[in-house]
Amino acid sequence: MSLPDGVRWVSLTFVDVFGLGHAVTVPADRFALAVEQGEPIDGSVVEGRARQLETDMLLLPDPSTVCHTGGGLARAVCNVVSLDGSPWAADPRTTLQEVEREAGDVADGWAASAELELYLVDADGRPIDRGGYFDEAEGLGITVVREAAARLAGCGVEVAACHLEVGPGQYEIDLAPLPALALADGLVLAKRLLREVAAESGLRATFMARPFNGEAGSGLHLHQRSALLVDADGKLTAAGGAYVAGQLTHARGLSALAAPNINSYKRLHSGPEAPGTVVWAHAHRAALVRVSSYLGENASIEYRGADPSANPYLLVAGLLVAGRHGIDDELELPPPLEEDLEGFDPAATDSIRFEPLPRSLEEALDALMADDVLVDAFDHQLVSRLVDGRRAETEEYRGIVTGWERDRYLDEP
Repeated sequence: MSLPDGVRWVSLTFVDVFGLGHAVTVPADRFALAVEQGEPIDGSVVEGRARQLETDMLLLPDPSTVCHTGGGLARAVCNVVSLDGSPWAADPRTTLQEVEREAGDVADGWAASAELELYLVDADGRPIDRGGYFDEAEGLGITVVREAAARLAGCGVEVAACHLEVGPGQYEIDLAPLPALALADGLVLAKRLLREVAAESGLRATFMARPFNGEAGSGLHLHQRSALLVDADGKLTAAGGAYVAGQLTHARGLSALAAPNINSYKRLHSGPEAPGTVVWAHAHRAALVRVSSYLGENASIEYRGADPSANPYLLVAGLLVAGRHGIDDELELPPPLEEDLEGFDPAATDSIRFEPLPRSLEEALDALMADDVLVDAFDHQLVSRLVDGRRAETEEYRGIVTGWERDRYLDEP
């Protein structure tokens, strides 16, 4: 098959269960063979930090994802398959494809845009500026983000906007609506290009959920759209209401996919705009799910519980599984909670679902394992590797002495 002119090497990219990127680079004249027969790898790398025994697997490039990333290098997104070429259900990209097939009409016409937030820091990890929300000032940071946006557009991923965010050195880049698989592919590419462009300017792009005390966390908000879910006036259809109800019902288990590491829970519950409870609304910015009916035909179902460290394939898959379950079981959507949660007494109402999101990774993992709908939707190898790896992180963290502990207890009698 043909590659863009000037391409000498092709980077065959894939992610592990934690969403971390990996690649094998092959000469351009081997790419067609890789598409036809696959490129051998040690499949245990897909297990990430939970890797155990080496397993011979193949990378199967998706030719529709090829893009020229500069110089003589192109990039292609891959699925991890078994040696006989059959799909491997523990591969996150394959998982999302299978969930799309199972979701049927829910996935047909489904698309989502994404608000991806990040911090740009210098070599010492300090924010590069003290800008403000939607500040118009020009500087190195916004130049980096715009250059990454231009490279994304060159790879077929449209960027709707980019701007400064609330925190010092914090930025947001907004991807235009894409179908499920293309969105996940696009988010992986966006993070890679943002890191690359930042490095070219001597900076670091960090996608930590909350890298600085006292400053805003970084979120990954997904605006889900479908004619099945939202009508032309921006109102939820009956199916759309059940879809949102499904995401609320499975919200605690979804947290393990949307907020997947220890630092994620330093963002949730951390301020007036970070979701901490399982509620939906139209205008309330701290709601887990917002339905922007005022936008009419451009309305969306915004899921706000994720941060940029999420594996986008598993996050999107989880949202589709939860929404599909809501529709299949005709779950009833509770009334929206528009008022500020501050001072709200959940005991004073019987009409609103009021349940806290997990406050720790360990709690989220427990919620995931207790959620039969989510667990049964994924391959058991994938779930076990994901949960085992994240539980190992929590065990390691328990033994770490933090600066906060030293400051608080070092001189206590």
